[in-house]
Amino acid sequence: MSKKGNELYEEVKEKIEQLNDKDSVYSKFRDIWKLASLGKYRSFDLRYFYEDTSREFVEEHKEHLTKIREDFVENIEEYVKKCIEVMRKTNKFKVYYTKTNEEAQKIFMEELGDNKVLYKSKSLEAKDIGIIDVLKKNNIEIKETDLGDVLCQLFDYKHPSFTLAPGVQFTEKEIVAKMKEKYGIDVDAKAEAIVAYYRKNYRPELLNDVKVSLTSANAIAANDGSIILVENEGNISLLTRATEKHIVVVGIQKIVPNVFDALIVAKIHERINSVDGAYISFISAASNTSDIQGKRVFGMYGAKEVVIIFVDDWRIKAAKENLFLKDILKCIACKSCDYVCTASRAFGNIYASKYGIGAINIVRDYIHNGIEAAVKDGLFLCTGCENCTNWCPVGVDLAEIMKTLKKEATEKELCPPSLKEYKDKIFRDKNPFI
Repeated sequence: MSKKGNELYEEVKEKIEQLNDKDSVYSKFRDIWKLASLGKYRSFDLRYFYEDTSREFVEEHKEHLTKIREDFVENIEEYVKKCIEVMRKTNKFKVYYTKTNEEAQKIFMEELGDNKVLYKSKSLEAKDIGIIDVLKKNNIEIKETDLGDVLCQLFDYKHPSFTLAPGVQFTEKEIVAKMKEKYGIDVDAKAEAIVAYYRKNYRPELLNDVKVSLTSANAIAANDGSIILVENEGNISLLTRATEKHIVVVGIQKIVPNVFDALIVAKIHERINSVDGAYISFISAASNTSDIQGKRVFGMYGAKEVVIIFVDDWRIKAAKENLFLKDILKCIACKSCDYVCTASRAFGNIYASKYGIGAINIVRDYIHNGIEAAVKDGLFLCTGCENCTNWCPVGVDLAEIMKTLKKEATEKELCPPSLKEYKDKIFRDKNPFI
């Protein structure tokens, strides 16, 4: 084991030891996450809003989804070209195709212009591409609108969380206490009262003060250029309409063949997470009207301009060179692999990166920051149980990708000492049990 490997091992070990302290950040998150994961997993076989279960819905569409994702990966350049052409010609979107994250960051800041405030919804891609770091570096005020992100901002929470419910670890009592500390107001320690406060005090701002908004996309239809967004709070609907400029930052892997496939992806996001997706938006143009003698004028009540920043970075390289990361391109970012993950349940947000909890976000960190970052994130906490692979609605073999990362880490002497001893015993004695 190398010196660096030992440092990383001790860092992960120190976090794990904090799980014994019931008041530690890691212990609190782990406890609530274990309950959430168990509840979500059990809900896959129950009938809540529909006649079929979430598991039945996923199985019904899994073969088709896997097929279209595999087709996209094999024909990635053609899909990207087709999508961009129709977006520019038909949708009248302003479209950029960037080869690197750095190029995407530069263009984003140019599109932001002199604005010092940016309103955003939960945009995992913006974090992945480095937009959030650039905004902070340039002292741009980031206005979160998803309530979970608003709460994380309220608490100045720096630790990884679940990307679909980033504030799940805060109790009602903790929230109202922090609201009193920050805002000087008293609110009943009930979820309904907290929501009512933000609706009354934040909603008018979203309706009147947004100049530039940022979102990602759940899917983008290649045949007609529509941007598809799923939500339950209504914040995305406000951000994409009550704004002068709507900027979409998205990796090219979000492209699907057509609007019907995009709708299936959107419903999978809803059903697999057992949430009531109150709104599914199809954005096919900036707001416009032709009511004055048939002349099309952009910028009626909704966004005057829609800007799309597509990002390639590592994606086409992975597809064309058949890299082991190629399979990740099939991912539709439903996040359900986190619920069934053995390591995620056991270690919570210790098994995580700055991009979020779970194996998929450890892989993200590896892509951008290398194998040492993945080891620091708890790579070797993965048990190899393959629950993620078996449950994935599009057949991403995440377990095999994690195995490949462990192999690379081991070759660079970054694996934990116990595993090194285990490996040596196999080579020396031909038997790990003697």
